[in-house]
Amino acid sequence: MGLKIGMIGAGNLGQAMAAHLALEGHEVSIYNRTKARVDEINERGGILIEGVLQGLAPMHLATSDISQVVPGRDMLIVTVPASSHRAIAQLSAHYLEDGQAVVLHPGHTFGAIDFFAALEQKGVDRDITFAEIQTSLLTSRLTGPARVNVSAIKNALPISVFPADHGFGRVEMLFQVYPSSIRAPDVLKTGLDNLNATVHPPVTLLNLGQIDRAEKFLYYWEGFTPAVSRLVEAVDRERVALARALGVEPITIQEFFSTAYETKGEALWEKVRSNTAYSEITAPTTVNTRLIYEDLPTGLVPYASLGQELGVPTPNCRALIQIANEIFRRDFWKGARTMRNLGLSGLGPEGIINFVHTGKRP
Repeated sequence: MGLKIGMIGAGNLGQAMAAHLALEGHEVSIYNRTKARVDEINERGGILIEGVLQGLAPMHLATSDISQVVPGRDMLIVTVPASSHRAIAQLSAHYLEDGQAVVLHPGHTFGAIDFFAALEQKGVDRDITFAEIQTSLLTSRLTGPARVNVSAIKNALPISVFPADHGFGRVEMLFQVYPSSIRAPDVLKTGLDNLNATVHPPVTLLNLGQIDRAEKFLYYWEGFTPAVSRLVEAVDRERVALARALGVEPITIQEFFSTAYETKGEALWEKVRSNTAYSEITAPTTVNTRLIYEDLPTGLVPYASLGQELGVPTPNCRALIQIANEIFRRDFWKGARTMRNLGLSGLGPEGIINFVHTGKRP
């Protein structure tokens, strides 16, 4: 029997996931803040999915009213940018119900904990299992109104739950639809294996002159030079040290590129620049990009803040944050996923590990 699923967000991934799950026999309702996107789905009579998945998938409901999508659903899948997770938690707080699962797709670093903390601040106490997926299950792109192309379904993608002691029962459907997914031990593993935070800020900031001039270039193949690679690897060493301080054995960025793609060469920059999956990915043409606005507050900032909590030095993470603060004339620490905002301040490594498994603080 299919589940009742609420999809939060009707962008590339939201529409692709909504269509795929509907074609799998689940009752899918979809919410989007912008009504125009919802109108397109209703006018077409569903979402047309093409590529490796095919069909016109009718939606049970498409709406810009979140109160119509949250109650009565078995599972909510949140596909908005990670920097909007807290806002979605606040919008949906009083509509959530005991027994539901909330899946952050993807979670970036500590997304499930951030969602939980936002509900705590709203005074909402529900029996909810939160899950986060390390990155997008589907490689997808909107090609027209209510029309999405899926070019690939990823293999071996980790999924975790919070609190970990809840187990995977409420999100088991994801493993049935995507059987190559991996059950990660907890959100520390998925959160500290967030390689977007390791790669995007240094590559973007060190190529910002070209981006600011709106010059077209290949983001990875041309922007990921040997010199840039050295800074990326320095940030990655800090991420790895943080993970090991919490008993997590992370995948290193070198290991990731050696196993996830067909690449050549020994050096990281050689692996990245020989990856054919990156051959057509161009750089943003504006400095106002989610590669900064998302990956700092939900990636580098939690890394640097965790380092301060654990006594693990993160000088490169902190330097990149400070440089971005000056360039973008904003404080990326403000409202970000700091240990204080996540409710993890003062817990220490044992307290943090206990919290991600039980959802309880000392």
